[in-house]
Amino acid sequence: MRSAPSKSVFEGVRVLDVGHIVAGPLAASVMADFGAEVLKIEKPGLGDPLRKMYPKDGVGLFYKMQARNKKSITLNLKTEKGVEIFKRLVAESDVVVENFRPGVMERLGLGWDVLSAINPKIIFCRLSSYGQTGPNKDRRAYGRIGEAFGGFAHLTGQADGPPMHSTMALGDTIAGVWAAMGIMMALYWRDAQGGGMGQVVDIGLYEGIYRQIEQQIIVADQLGVSISRAGNFHRNIPYTGSFKTKDKKYYTYSALTDRSALDVLRAMGLEDDERFNTWNECLKNHDVFIEVVTDWMAQRDLAEIDAAFDKYRAAGAAVKSGSDLLTDPHIAAREMIISLEDDELGRVRMQGVVPKLSASPGHVAHAGQPLGLSNQDIYGGLLGIAQDEMQNLRDEGVI
Repeated sequence: MRSAPSKSVFEGVRVLDVGHIVAGPLAASVMADFGAEVLKIEKPGLGDPLRKMYPKDGVGLFYKMQARNKKSITLNLKTEKGVEIFKRLVAESDVVVENFRPGVMERLGLGWDVLSAINPKIIFCRLSSYGQTGPNKDRRAYGRIGEAFGGFAHLTGQADGPPMHSTMALGDTIAGVWAAMGIMMALYWRDAQGGGMGQVVDIGLYEGIYRQIEQQIIVADQLGVSISRAGNFHRNIPYTGSFKTKDKKYYTYSALTDRSALDVLRAMGLEDDERFNTWNECLKNHDVFIEVVTDWMAQRDLAEIDAAFDKYRAAGAAVKSGSDLLTDPHIAAREMIISLEDDELGRVRMQGVVPKLSASPGHVAHAGQPLGLSNQDIYGGLLGIAQDEMQNLRDEGVI
């Protein structure tokens, strides 16, 4: 008889997170949300630079969210003893995640040849600026560079304005999610498909967002044109846009079918206007349509507009800020805001777990730990390092 499945997706999977800032740590964070034991390896005395971002009482709020569910341990990989300890951790782990420039891990003596020799089942996830190969592989880049090189910035902004970037770290976070999916694929192949061994997951910061620019490449290839910026509107879809309301907020709507377009028109009382009530006529009169909708929105408060769209089941929503999302009833009903008790900050709220699984849901046990809080658990427990040796390692700056 088969034993009952674990409630946790990644129970028994250990991940070494040696990344920093966003992309690598996000990939590991996704794994941690679903039960992986993630060891967040940080520089002694310094920690991940995220610990300094958006501080409250000296505690970095960005880190608290990004490092949730992870065990913080300190280790100096620029020391011989630090490298040896890392190798011992590799022997006890399933995944290594790093987001340094190509060649850094090799210079530390921790390249794929070394790691796979220690543990043939190890999965080595490598996020870098442009990937491990190609003419740009040694160039430095961050998420915004990925947004530019991957085609996102070219598509974003007003039609007559410059390319624009996202305020959030979109290049990093999208790369992180794709990296997490790559790790999961490698685990599935290793354990469920009979592969039996580890492999390298290689992703450049631009590649996740590049994969998500949809039809851009095939259009450029087949039609010889590059799709360009259109602001809050769309050149080929007339029934979409974002508009300022009477109470100085913003409302966005979109319709992609004849039926959904009619619902949008009904919400604004325009269903009988022959200039707008067919797709082709609305495209032909698009500038006039935008003027009419802009005026209609400007004469109404956000709540009145949303009520009209809801009445006709038209696709529309208020543009939400972080503060709006904290108090939104749907966000609350979907458990997309979770509340945790934190030793440093007290009660904190952050995003809930995505996606939702019915039989093996994710869970957040704690926010990011103080630097090195899990040293005793991992070094003393997992690796069996004696207390006097651990003190020597502290004194030498290894941990």
